[in-house]
Amino acid sequence: MTLAIEGVTVHFAGLAAVDEVSLQVAPGEWLGLVGPNGAGKSTLLDVVSGLVRPRSGRVTLFDRPLTGLPPERVAHAGVSRTFQSPRLFTRMTVRENARAGRALDPRASLRWARLDARADELAAALTPAGARRLELARAVAGAPELLLLDEPCGGLNAAETDEMVRLIREAATPDRIVILVEHKLGVIRRLCRRAVVLHLGRLIHDGPVDALERDPRVVEAYLGSARVR
Repeated sequence: MTLAIEGVTVHFAGLAAVDEVSLQVAPGEWLGLVGPNGAGKSTLLDVVSGLVRPRSGRVTLFDRPLTGLPPERVAHAGVSRTFQSPRLFTRMTVRENARAGRALDPRASLRWARLDARADELAAALTPAGARRLELARAVAGAPELLLLDEPCGGLNAAETDEMVRLIREAATPDRIVILVEHKLGVIRRLCRRAVVLHLGRLIHDGPVDALERDPRVVEAYLGSARVR
């Protein structure tokens, strides 16, 4: 019983954005997904969450097929995500955004994200850090079995990053699978034991986070320019 990504390939304009990627993630496991810009990381999350249909391959979650389902049905199947740039309903209040995550008690979600004092403000008024916390609160509110986080610490300073790491840790449950895309390798090291590296759409590393620096393919493709924080 797991998340299984099997032979997934995605082409855009004739080029492979994701090229025959296969991996499995067990219940309760936190997987770091890293690689240079354009490696195919967000595209792979798009496939899992139903935003992109692969040219070939399939995705299953706890033996339930996800491939080909529209995003709303994937969400109902237990998948939730955040995006590189938070996608909020900016003309709605912070509380209304929390409700959009199917929260039974949006007040609890906002209190957890330290946004309860701003519940009646428009989401557009939030700082970048606040917007990321709200999107995370909305993603977690529906109690997903699979949580996909796409650069949740992007653009945050050190203190804001520490707060986001704390919130992500608190989102853990014994069986919840988390896939974390992040350029800040320090964040990956703090939250994940296992890391997968994509380069030009292909999987070039799958193993312990501590082994990243010992893989010459990863060093050549990514670590030379990675922002280690």
